Amino acid sequence: MARSLLTAIIAAGLTLVVANLSFFSLIELKGLDLLFTLRGVRPPPSQIVIVAIDELSLAEIKRQWPWPRGTHATLIRQLAGAGAKVIGLDILFAEPSESQEDNALEQAIQEAGNVVLVSALGVVNDPLFHLTTRIDPLPALAKVAAVGSPIITVDADGVVRRSRLLSPGLSSFALQVVGKYLSAPERNVLSKQDFYKELLIDYRGPPRTVSTVSYYQALDYTRLLPPGIFKDKIVLVGRSLETIPEAQHLSGDTFFTPFSWVSGNATAGVEIQATLISNLLEGSFVKELSRLSHTILIVLVTLLSGLVLAVSRPMVGLLAMAAITAVLCAIAHVIFTAFTVWVPVVSGVLGIMLVYGGHLLARSLGMEQERRRTLEEANRTLEAKITERTQELTEVNQQLTNRNQQIEVAYKDLARTQEQLIHSEKMASLGLLVAGIAHELNNPISFVHNNLEFIEEYIERLTKIVLAYSNLDSLNGQKRRHGDKQKEVAKFDTIEKTLQELIASCRTGADRVKQIVLDLRTFSRTDDLGLVMADLQSGIESSLNLLSREYKDRITIHREYNSLPLVECYAGQINQVFMNLLQNAAQAIPERGQVWIKTEAFSDWVRVTVKDTGKGISAKDLERIFDPFFTTKPIGEGTGLGLSISYGIVEKHGGRITVASALGEGAEFAVELPVHMSRKNL
Repeated sequence: MARSLLTAIIAAGLTLVVANLSFFSLIELKGLDLLFTLRGVRPPPSQIVIVAIDELSLAEIKRQWPWPRGTHATLIRQLAGAGAKVIGLDILFAEPSESQEDNALEQAIQEAGNVVLVSALGVVNDPLFHLTTRIDPLPALAKVAAVGSPIITVDADGVVRRSRLLSPGLSSFALQVVGKYLSAPERNVLSKQDFYKELLIDYRGPPRTVSTVSYYQALDYTRLLPPGIFKDKIVLVGRSLETIPEAQHLSGDTFFTPFSWVSGNATAGVEIQATLISNLLEGSFVKELSRLSHTILIVLVTLLSGLVLAVSRPMVGLLAMAAITAVLCAIAHVIFTAFTVWVPVVSGVLGIMLVYGGHLLARSLGMEQERRRTLEEANRTLEAKITERTQELTEVNQQLTNRNQQIEVAYKDLARTQEQLIHSEKMASLGLLVAGIAHELNNPISFVHNNLEFIEEYIERLTKIVLAYSNLDSLNGQKRRHGDKQKEVAKFDTIEKTLQELIASCRTGADRVKQIVLDLRTFSRTDDLGLVMADLQSGIESSLNLLSREYKDRITIHREYNSLPLVECYAGQINQVFMNLLQNAAQAIPERGQVWIKTEAFSDWVRVTVKDTGKGISAKDLERIFDPFFTTKPIGEGTGLGLSISYGIVEKHGGRITVASALGEGAEFAVELPVHMSRKNL
């Protein structure tokens, strides 16, 4: 109980402090706006009519705003003739116009004798000072009419809720109108202290709640308006624009009121003045609780909440707080509706929330203390177990360290084994090519060997001929005839032609050997130099040349080469992948068939596709096609490592290898590699 009361007292103090902060005052004012909304619209004041300068009037009166002052003079005469008791013009006539128009307006005001004009407050902004000045009507007009200023206060949220009747050297427009209407000193309307403080305006409803007619209707009231509409009434003339786009420059005299947050519409300044006049006549300004009453309310609410929480369980306490809040709001609504007294409930609700929050905090702290005692006992129990467990974990950790060392050694062995497998598969591929390469090399070497015998014989003959003609100048006719006989016997012409053919044949054989050696070097190039920028299509062609005996005369190769960038890779390993795919494609075709090789580049990747018309691969075998030691070839014809090693090489390069196949439909392998392997592996 004591703890709950102490919490309530602290909550009351905090609420009083927060309630005096400026930002919280705005929240309280929003509560006042809600009370206006809940109360609803009240009947309009019967003694006031507004003549609105509205959209219809701007359309009917075919003149550009501002209208000639003669038009306003006509309106004043019409209203006076209709029996208006007071005419209030919420239009500022501060600047002279045409003298004829100004004279007409002055004469109409003087003849009516019941006109109130409006003055305004202007602000002069200067780097050195901030000055508020009064802007009065023309002296000639002010001399024949009463003058007052619309002294309203715009709150920080842009809503007009308060007004002042008197200010130093300034009387309000509403007060001047009421003074003329009552034909008595205006200060008799309210108590003396009310004239110098800000009063809360008692709004009757949203815009156009006060009886309103259009300006153009008032100019011809006998025809367009009901009889007696202005008789003995206060008639206020001012701007009341809503929608017309052409008149937006006239709509500055509009303000938000407590009803605007529901309707979203602003209220014309002239209607706010009409509401003020009604409040003055009826003495119905919104009354506020005194600071002392407000303080007592907060203390009572918080103490009541603390007492209820002291004897309630948490869930029941929450429901009780909700009930107290609802009752407080209901009481505030009833008092405002019945007596126009504003009871600030937001601070009371804040007090209730602080009491409940403090109660939960105190309860939580108590539970926390109990929890701490329990934890201390549990900690003492756990410490012994932790010590024991720590010893066990130390032993396990030592075992794990030993195990990690063993795993590290095994990993290094596995890496070496993997490298050996890759090398073994490469050597196996090379071994399968040896027979074909030996056959390919034997033919050009035979050309060279056989041709050399003929070349030696022909060179011997040529030597004899050269010797016979070495002393040509000293030869006699008989010896010359002998030399010609030797040239004929040696068939010199035939030797010359045949020798050229033999040399050409030797050159062809040598070029063939050179190409075979070059392809073999390209395929088996070492990766000791690390990553290089390689031409993938050149590697494919080298593999095809080395495999030519495998597919020659039975397989047609279709090349669909597109422009490829140089690819960063271990060239020897990538060539091994292509050799394996091409060799598998050739071996998958039992007799005659076709193989398509396609290269293409996309984004920062390249793709190489090898498609054959072979036997194809079953769906069951496709699931294991890249598994180590899995092969569909007969025993002794394959190791089952080719595709597994190829998969590992492509994956090492940051790429991917895929296969699509079905029995009897051939197979298609696709290898995708990044152009820059080092960037992909970052």
